[in-house]
Amino acid sequence: MSVKVRIPSLLRKYANRQELLDVTGYSPIECIHNLVLQFPKMRRWLYDKQGELRPQVLFFVNGQRIHADGLTNPLNDGDEVSIFFAIGGG
Repeated sequence: MSVKVRIPSLLRKYANRQELLDVTGYSPIECIHNLVLQFPKMRRWLYDKQGELRPQVLFFVNGQRIHADGLTNPLNDGDEVSIFFAIGGG
């Protein structure tokens, strides 16, 4: 199944400067896994040293935020997964 993954500007240099990529996957987590297989330099930005998704990485499917428990939900052909980074400050 083909899904669009919107790449944040911070990671585009690792994805040949592309903003929107076609990625195969049946769930958001599978798409992210396949994205990292295609572009391995993204791994350190998305996963910690233990292989867990970093808590500051946010995911949206078709504009709706999904939480950790929704990362295995099924996707439909043509859905769009967006990656964002939460930024803290004071």
